Amino acid sequence: MLMSQLCQLALRFASRPYVARSGSTLVFAPHPDDETLGCGALIARKRNGGHAVHVVFFTDGAASHPSHPRVTASEIAAIRAQEARRVLAILGVDSTAIHFLNEADGTLNRLNSASRVALVARTTALLDTLQPAEIFLPSHADGSSEHEAAFHFVAEAVARSQRDAAIWEYPVWLWWNPLTLLAQIVKTTGRYRVPTEDFLDVKRHALFRYRSQLAPLPPQSEPALPRDLLRLIDTEAEYFFHSTLLEARPSGSARPVI
Repeated sequence: MLMSQLCQLALRFASRPYVARSGSTLVFAPHPDDETLGCGALIARKRNGGHAVHVVFFTDGAASHPSHPRVTASEIAAIRAQEARRVLAILGVDSTAIHFLNEADGTLNRLNSASRVALVARTTALLDTLQPAEIFLPSHADGSSEHEAAFHFVAEAVARSQRDAAIWEYPVWLWWNPLTLLAQIVKTTGRYRVPTEDFLDVKRHALFRYRSQLAPLPPQSEPALPRDLLRLIDTEAEYFFHSTLLEARPSGSARPVI
């Protein structure tokens, strides 16, 4: 925890203010809650400014409570989808801008060839249809096999679509892996921050609606998400890395941070 806090302090001083591009934003999340953990205040800020935001969930989130004695995986998936809709409504995202790909949670890093091709095709189709100016996706080294697999699916889809978009990696479990986080801070020159300011309360309010993840699901006594991870994320800024693996071509009009 202390090492992660020190990394966060280093990142605060090593980052620059984020400058948005005009146009719509597309946020990719491996599971329902990653979008709010990683960029909930950013989403709320953009929507408050009248900017279009779409959110894509890769998996159904059904593996968050493995072998739970009272709730089945399909029931958990339904709960998490319902929570996601409520959370994104609080952040200001239209229901028509929420996209569930419903891949089985826990399988993204071991899909067979046919399933992988199909998922990349669906992701590419979304990029072609939505034509985002900015793409936010989990860090390529986030410390979760699902998050890292999601990154590579988006990477392949972007290459196929040839979208001219600014691409940003957001940390979630990377906060839990301070040595990896420190390595990314050192290696990446494109480090940016967005102040949460008035939108931190909105983010907190929204995140609280992910009750299945933040509160123990009886008879279990511990929540799915570690409380210390939430403390690391509940800060005065959200941080993003300009993707070093998916270099976007510079274009579009920049404007002051929204």
